[in-house]
Amino acid sequence: MTYQDLLDQLNAYALALNTMSFDAQTIAPKEGATYRNKAMALMAGEYFKLYTSDEAYEILKNEENSEDVYVREGVRVLLKDLEKIKNVPYAEFVAFQELQNNAQISWETAREKKDYNLFKADLDALIATHRKMIAYRNVNLSDYDASLDDYEEGLRMEQVDTFFKTLESDLVPFIDTVIAHQGERPAFLSAFVAIDKQRQISELVMKHLCYSRDFGLLGEAAHPFSSTFSINDTRITTHYHENDFTQSIFSIIHEIGHSMYNHQVNPLFEGTPLADNMSMSIHESQSRFLENMIGRSQAFWTPIYGDLVAIIPDVLSSVSIEDFIKGINYVQRDVIRIEADEITYPLHIMVRYNLERAMFEENHSADGLDSLFAAEMERLIKVAPKDASQGILQDVHWSGASFGYFPTYALGTAYAAQFMVAMRRDLNVEELLERGELSVMFAWLRENIHQYSGSITTQALIQQVSGESFNPHYYVSYIKEKYSKLLGIDFE
Repeated sequence: MTYQDLLDQLNAYALALNTMSFDAQTIAPKEGATYRNKAMALMAGEYFKLYTSDEAYEILKNEENSEDVYVREGVRVLLKDLEKIKNVPYAEFVAFQELQNNAQISWETAREKKDYNLFKADLDALIATHRKMIAYRNVNLSDYDASLDDYEEGLRMEQVDTFFKTLESDLVPFIDTVIAHQGERPAFLSAFVAIDKQRQISELVMKHLCYSRDFGLLGEAAHPFSSTFSINDTRITTHYHENDFTQSIFSIIHEIGHSMYNHQVNPLFEGTPLADNMSMSIHESQSRFLENMIGRSQAFWTPIYGDLVAIIPDVLSSVSIEDFIKGINYVQRDVIRIEADEITYPLHIMVRYNLERAMFEENHSADGLDSLFAAEMERLIKVAPKDASQGILQDVHWSGASFGYFPTYALGTAYAAQFMVAMRRDLNVEELLERGELSVMFAWLRENIHQYSGSITTQALIQQVSGESFNPHYYVSYIKEKYSKLLGIDFE
């Protein structure tokens, strides 16, 4: 077997698993979950057996010093990931996959019934098994630092702590100032909009964002997500709420940010480990950039606001574009993370970060985590969830053992602000948006960020794009300038 043969086989298994997972979370009947989850776990086991085989290791080591830079870098990626699982017994690997598949179902059921007890046992098992999987790596990192490293190589708790302290000191004090200046929450935000109308809005937004069904697909799921099968097959999902139509709009914009990133990587990376190995912090920078810095701007809506009003005239015909923009940027202390505004959003991430630290640094079991989650929400956001579906069950991440992922949302948002400063040096962003020429913006993103995928480390990419190292004060400045202009207030 050659190196290319190995890649082809690994890719085939990965494609099958991604397809089954997407199907399971979107259209597959719930009653078929037990049978389906076992089959998916066995398929993951076949991937595992091939990847961890002596033959695969020998092939990778033989190509480690290849003259082809793409092969050499791809082998580095595969060997790095192989080190994480090579000592895991096959049976335990398969059992962990099945646990995650089953936990997805128990989480959905628990969330629907607002009963944490229906998910608690699976969460306990996920925490314990995740710790065990990390122990097999034999790395000189704490369990939680190892978890953070999975989503951004080199990221440590110390860096996350420093970042959050900056936000707490420089940004959080302005929340009350903003809330005091903006008045009552606009009624249109909670107006009834039928799901068929929301689907029409989705089509309008996707077309405006150059998201084509030639390479994409929109599905519906309990929790919005994106899933990449190949460079030219990268799908998204949303969830519709009849009395919160803007939530689906911004979940779609967010997921398109992910999807376009995967679609615009260097075509030479197709079928190689370089096609989808970017850090999740950079990935989230692209989704948060599109969702907030572009999608919540007046310039973005200028060319299509009339079309939006035409779809739901009973809701928006008396709402000016200026009032619409103020509405979609409304700041309030809310319980739901994905509905949070740009200022309070990092607080939601801090809640989850503190919970994950409790799990892995303080050995906190799943028992009582729902109460701890609620207490942290009250302490940091000053709101209390009325039930578990608004608290510990609102996010899908932990059902898939994605511990360490949450900090990438906050870091990615700050990275995005720094990228926006760099983009504005080259482009008149507002003028392009007002003309509806988003393809120019996407071309800039492809040239400066997307094409590289994960072939450049996170911090090196930030340096390359912006000309300096990561500086969270760009995000703080962006927020202050945005809301000063939006509400006519001076933060200083």
